[in-house]
Amino acid sequence: AVGYLRRVRLAKAVTDSFRPIEIFERDSWACGICARPVDRSRCAPDPLSASVDHIVPVSLGGDHTRANVRLAHLRCNIRRGNRVV
Repeated sequence: AVGYLRRVRLAKAVTDSFRPIEIFERDSWACGICARPVDRSRCAPDPLSASVDHIVPVSLGGDHTRANVRLAHLRCNIRRGNRVV
């Protein structure tokens, strides 16, 4: 997480302070990419664990804000990469 936050700062992205669980609850534990349920009991590096996905990737100018993040399975998030769909 430390390396990720460093990249956010270097990109000069606007940031909100939030905990991932806030996003997961907001999104009702449904993946924002495939729309399937995310199992709360799975932990990274399990491919079906919960992760925070940036809708517009930070690497492409997106911000680290509640409005620009969603819950995604780790597998879905990795497959999507830094593309805007």
